[in-house]
Amino acid sequence: MANYNFKVDLKGIIRLLSDNLYSSDKVFLRELLQNAADAIDARKKADKAYTEGKITVTYQRTKGGAQLTFADNGIGLTKEEIHSFLSVIGQSSKRDSTVRNSFIGQFGIGLLSCFLVTNEIKVVTRSVTEEQCYQWVGKSDGSYVITEPKKSMEPGTQVLLKLTGVKDEFFTEREIMDNLAEYGFLLRVTIFFEGKDQQKVVNDNFIPWRQQLSMADSIMEFGEQIFTEKFFDVIPLHGDGIKGYAYVSTRQTNAGVTVRHKIFLKNMYVTDDGRDFIPQWAFFTRCIVNVDDLTPTASREGFTRDSKLMKAKNQIEKCIFDYFVSLSQYDVRKLKTLTQIHNVAIKSLAMENEQIYKLFFPFLTFPTNQGTMTGFQLVNASKKIPVSYCAELDDFRRLCPLLEGTKSLLVNGGYIYDAGLLQKLPKFYKNVKIEAFDNNSYEHILEEAPEAFVRELSLFQSWAQQGLEAFRCSVSFKSFSPGSLQALYVPGGESFLTDTMDESSFSGFFEGFDFGMEEDAPEGSRLYLNSRNSFVKSLGQVQEPLLAQTLIQVIYIQALLAGHYTLSPKETELMNKSLERLMMYALYGTGEGL
Repeated sequence: MANYNFKVDLKGIIRLLSDNLYSSDKVFLRELLQNAADAIDARKKADKAYTEGKITVTYQRTKGGAQLTFADNGIGLTKEEIHSFLSVIGQSSKRDSTVRNSFIGQFGIGLLSCFLVTNEIKVVTRSVTEEQCYQWVGKSDGSYVITEPKKSMEPGTQVLLKLTGVKDEFFTEREIMDNLAEYGFLLRVTIFFEGKDQQKVVNDNFIPWRQQLSMADSIMEFGEQIFTEKFFDVIPLHGDGIKGYAYVSTRQTNAGVTVRHKIFLKNMYVTDDGRDFIPQWAFFTRCIVNVDDLTPTASREGFTRDSKLMKAKNQIEKCIFDYFVSLSQYDVRKLKTLTQIHNVAIKSLAMENEQIYKLFFPFLTFPTNQGTMTGFQLVNASKKIPVSYCAELDDFRRLCPLLEGTKSLLVNGGYIYDAGLLQKLPKFYKNVKIEAFDNNSYEHILEEAPEAFVRELSLFQSWAQQGLEAFRCSVSFKSFSPGSLQALYVPGGESFLTDTMDESSFSGFFEGFDFGMEEDAPEGSRLYLNSRNSFVKSLGQVQEPLLAQTLIQVIYIQALLAGHYTLSPKETELMNKSLERLMMYALYGTGEGL
């Protein structure tokens, strides 16, 4: 018996694997499955008469803890290969030029992942080229021993582990079997599990793309079983080395939701994270995909971001695009229903693709001041009445009351993608005119107040102007609907619908109630008093400047609140003081003393 040492700092390597490479201790199960599957594939290439590959996983629980045995009838290892491949990090039997392209394991660290859950690994193996079998025992301190057992075995490899340093409840019989089923779900090699309570094949599953004639119902049932949910439809995924399905959810989804998929490389489960693989806009799908030619990361829990990954992603994207085009040609009703369910998702897709835009826009829905409308309805409406849109939700809320009783159509473009889609509309529909709401759009809403009304309130206007002087907000009169709206606040600045009324705009501009001019206050803000409002009509009766200023300050604050502007601390202070003064007038007939 001879003793040998690894040619690396094994303890450091194990610490690296645990802390930085693998996301979970359970990955050792995948690594052992992969090694066994690779050994079986290698034997198939070396021996054309060999066809029945099998992996047997045996689970036992003793007083000392759980024990696992992974056994395969693959190609096995010679003594020289044991030294080369089990003892030197970075080398692998899979690196042989004649076979390496058929394997995903390009790193000689797979077996070492077992040290995440045990202090000792025992490997018993016999090569198909030799009669002698060998036993290799490696320990986490960096030492290993090779012996020659007297009892022979059939060609293949057995890996024996006594699990330590982990919670016993994790390595239950059920957990082990479920994890094997997850990792080896698509493996063509039979995985047989033997435990105290279970003896079964864990990957004996129906795989639709392996059938010559797959029924649609069977494919749908397959996805519903995998993801445990119902689906609206299924999209076949295919390409160079790509097979799978994208299942369309029956539930409305959004871009912020993390969607879990089933992504396999050469039939071995890799990840449920599709961010680098599934198009981002396809968040309304759940995909099960097997690929043959991607490069795994060192942990084999993801893929290297290279040209191969981009090509595969583009192929999947094309499959989903083609599905939409097919619906437009053969099943418009299903296309309409799909659009209703996944309105936001399809909007995001339409933003990036002109073909999809033209295909789906008539079915997409948009909130308006006249209720929810489809793109088709907006196009038709634009031929008869002025149509505009707000890019911000708050702007839409501010303007809607002004449009009551008018024929103008205002679209809420404040939700994600909506403004961008509406902006593109004239490009695809030449006779359609839709514009962003701006200062000029007020011409359709505001009318000039009667001259007699303006003359009657001219004195109040001058007093009111003094009350808002510190805010650099002019006071004037307009006539608009609804009559219940006392005033309309329009912020200044170059951009029309910009919320300028925040603390930063007025920081430090007054103390107490002593108004003084502030250099940083916005220029050109306007407060339009509505000549159709009964209360505004009565303001001509006000005979005291202080009362007029108090009233205009209250109206000013109300206009800000009605317009969904956020009050700054200074504006909140103004609101409290002006209301308090107004109550003083109600109680004592004067606002003096405040």
